[in-house]
Amino acid sequence: MHIKILLASSILLIISSCAKLPIDPNLPQRVVNMPADSVTFAVIGDYGENSGVEADVANMVKSWNPDFIITTGDNNYTFGAAGTIADNIGKYYSDYIYNPDAPNGQICQGRAANEKINRFFPSPGNHDHYSAPAMRPYLDYFSLPGDERNYEFTWGPVHFFSLNSGAGGKVSYPNSPEARWFQNAAANATEPFRFAYFHHPPYSVSQHGSSTQMRWPFSSLGINAVFNGHDHVYERITDKQDTAVMYFVCGNSGKESNYGCNQNPLDAARYTVICDDQYHGAMKVKVTATKAVFEYYTTADRTHPADIYVINK
Repeated sequence: MHIKILLASSILLIISSCAKLPIDPNLPQRVVNMPADSVTFAVIGDYGENSGVEADVANMVKSWNPDFIITTGDNNYTFGAAGTIADNIGKYYSDYIYNPDAPNGQICQGRAANEKINRFFPSPGNHDHYSAPAMRPYLDYFSLPGDERNYEFTWGPVHFFSLNSGAGGKVSYPNSPEARWFQNAAANATEPFRFAYFHHPPYSVSQHGSSTQMRWPFSSLGINAVFNGHDHVYERITDKQDTAVMYFVCGNSGKESNYGCNQNPLDAARYTVICDDQYHGAMKVKVTATKAVFEYYTTADRTHPADIYVINK
């Protein structure tokens, strides 16, 4: 594994405000707006397999005591079924999940339930879509903001946007319902940092490669970082023609076998790629009003980050 440390500066982009699109009033509304001067959160992806690897990563993540966890999809292998969701997710992360309206036998008991504060914010992956009907066990299990498929929340100095990239990562911009919602939601964000996350990566050098239809104009929408999964590796990718956004792939948090790096190379003249296909891990992100520190840790060395990236404002 060859990973290095880089530092970078980012200029806050100011986007003019416009009205948000209305959300279906028949769907559950759970607004999350947690005030704080700083926040520490974890990123996991492609993790929900009830495996020894998932247990190792979960124990590492919980040792950080993060404020909350976001996921980059594939929360419930293999077919997103109701019968596997509690073992694949709640068995390891129940302390972070507040889901009082989940079906009997799936309601989590732990810190989040005691506090009545959800601390687990997933995005759906293709394996979550494989259930029939698509995503039904996922939607029944989690209690999330908005329509639970595409939603936003704020925690301290960060505005988060969780997007549903579908079963195949082919969600068009700008005219899909997801893109229209995202444009309006991002335009209304006022927090110093804005992060988007979804399953299919716009840029990846691993087995699945890049989901090019997800190459939305994130920088013009004020997004500072994009988190994805789908490929079972860790990647940090910079587009040298648009350095305002950093792209991370975190998809090695639970599946026993990782994919390889450099299976779908990107143009080295345009893209800088850091990739780890040797270990399993997760990301720890610490954010204040003026700085975001992105750290990637592996279960092989839980003390020292294998990769660090910093955005200063």
